[in-house]
Amino acid sequence: MSQIDVPEIDRDNLEERGIGADKTFDKVLEASVGRRHFLRGSAATAAATAALSAPGIFLTGSEAEASTVALSFTSVGEDAGDRFVVPQGYEANVLIRWGDPLFPGMAPFDPNSQSAADQARRFGFNCDMVAVFPERYGAPAKIGRLPYPSYIMCVNHEYTSGPQMFPNYTQSEQQVLTEIEAHGVSVLNARVLNGRWSYDVTSPFNRRLTGSTPMQITGPAAGHAKLRTPADPTGTRVLGTLNNCAGGFTPWGTYLTAEENFDQYFANRSRITDARVALDHQDYTIPSGNSARRWENVVARFDCGRPEGVNEPYRFGWMVEVDPYDPTSMPKKRTSMGRFKHEAATIALTRGSNRVTAYSGCDTTFEYVYKFVSTGTYNATNRAANMDLLDAGTLYVARFNADGTGVWLPLDLNDPVSGPLLAASTYPDGTRRFQTQADVMINTRRAGDALGATPMDRPEDLEAPVDMDFYGNGKMFIVLTNNSGRQAATSTANVTSGARAGVGRAIPARADAANPRGPNRTGHIIEVTEARNDHTATSFTWRIFLLAGDPAAAATAVDNVRLNGASSFTGDRFGSPDNIAFDIGGNMWIATDGTPNSYPFNDGLYAAPLSVPAGQPVPVKRFLTVPAGAECCGPLLTPDNSSLFIAVQHPGEDVSGVFTNTQSKWPDGEYPRPSVVAVRRTDGGRIGS
Repeated sequence: MSQIDVPEIDRDNLEERGIGADKTFDKVLEASVGRRHFLRGSAATAAATAALSAPGIFLTGSEAEASTVALSFTSVGEDAGDRFVVPQGYEANVLIRWGDPLFPGMAPFDPNSQSAADQARRFGFNCDMVAVFPERYGAPAKIGRLPYPSYIMCVNHEYTSGPQMFPNYTQSEQQVLTEIEAHGVSVLNARVLNGRWSYDVTSPFNRRLTGSTPMQITGPAAGHAKLRTPADPTGTRVLGTLNNCAGGFTPWGTYLTAEENFDQYFANRSRITDARVALDHQDYTIPSGNSARRWENVVARFDCGRPEGVNEPYRFGWMVEVDPYDPTSMPKKRTSMGRFKHEAATIALTRGSNRVTAYSGCDTTFEYVYKFVSTGTYNATNRAANMDLLDAGTLYVARFNADGTGVWLPLDLNDPVSGPLLAASTYPDGTRRFQTQADVMINTRRAGDALGATPMDRPEDLEAPVDMDFYGNGKMFIVLTNNSGRQAATSTANVTSGARAGVGRAIPARADAANPRGPNRTGHIIEVTEARNDHTATSFTWRIFLLAGDPAAAATAVDNVRLNGASSFTGDRFGSPDNIAFDIGGNMWIATDGTPNSYPFNDGLYAAPLSVPAGQPVPVKRFLTVPAGAECCGPLLTPDNSSLFIAVQHPGEDVSGVFTNTQSKWPDGEYPRPSVVAVRRTDGGRIGS
């Protein structure tokens, strides 16, 4: 195994880092990459369209046989060190780190001299999802064969940690405003230079979207009274996006970033005078008193006890669509996709109908799995015709039956079955909770309660293997990270309030067929097959793909991986799966977030084949580990599988403080800096081989 090397260069000299210095990039890239190329595909219709890597690629027939990649790498061992470890024969380099400049003429990053205006021009904190788009829209995505062999990278930033950002954190006004600017999305120009991935500060595509960037609210909830504020009486404009975790990308070349745990930014629910609004915010766990961040002391819109803040939480928890090709475009919050603690927005098309399906989870214990199906159809030859496809459609929530079947329940007031159930949901004063479809979208979690959806063990990433044109094969995988609150099937407890205590939410707490372990400390992955292999179908079958944990654990251990007495997987133990990706050889790549809560080693990335004979355990291998205290986020494979991107989030999180952090000083040996890392084989071969 080898650990990541830090380039022996002066990081103050951007040209020496290969940033903005190369004027003949196509020639350099041709020489360094040679005849290796990315799979062909139009940027308007392929995984290369919306990104260098699709959320997953499946191949069939002889094409699959020719491209099948055995996972022949040597598994790395369990590691608790402050380093990024990859297998022998691989190398890794930091592409970009928190604080690196995105625009020319900027000074080197200095944590002692931070400001909001400066942070708004630098790579943000705690990077999460990574997506990459061909620089020239509509161009085939072959490296070294085009005049534009570089790519637009979008990376979102989930949250900030003040004690790790500032040497002396006091929650001052300047620090709070800087934290707000460290949220959102970074857009940059990425490319291979002399065999290494780098980025270009001179690119016109570089952009920062932050917690204060103006954004448009679209879809059924736009203009609703609950989304109006004194600063925005129209209810159609909001400042910023917060807590962006995972997301997706579309066949028409846009980036989707999910707003997840937005509740942590708001405060003082108890001061709200409208009891129904207070209950709405309680459903989304807005604190009754101060927030831990204390942003409400600096910015009034984060204080629900003030007129500026009472409706502000309604304006977060949405899916945000960004056009990376137009730096002047305004991001859009698509309210037709529902409001909850979004994780993922995986797009799959269905042949014949060309309707768009987007899968998403609500990343909280005892919450639900969703999918959105567009009313309109995708047009592969007209990008403009697709730009508002996510504004109209049907949002569904999943119910998993014990017999391995399931149904998608339409969250639609006009549906003959769902409509009456939604209409029957009331506030304690007897007022109907859902009077319009906009109300359903604004309080989607409570709508899922009304329809009897299945509460799951933290549904995080949902990914569908798709081909280069985004057409799926009817499969979809759900990553359930963990749920220590799940009780054993033999428990005498019948109900629990789950994550939304005190709102009258009575749900089953005991283990069930789809969530078979109580407590579920290490998580599991479910495979879903849509009826008729149609991603727009309203019914499906499902099976548990694997239970994460320790294959060597005793059958009585909470982390055992047995299903009906047989081991669900063999190989390297791991816990808390978070995000997944697929390669062109039919393998799943599993990133973890929380392994150290179960085992004494760092989080990492694991690989497993998708095609395993029925009844046989899935063989799992550990491919890499991230530094101490860090989470392994946003795994992204290039279509030819010659490169892999990993977002290393919150290194050293378990110890507060920047210069006093004794857990991590990765990647530069100074203080912890969340970073995007690029991994390649030293011989240029496929990742995993």
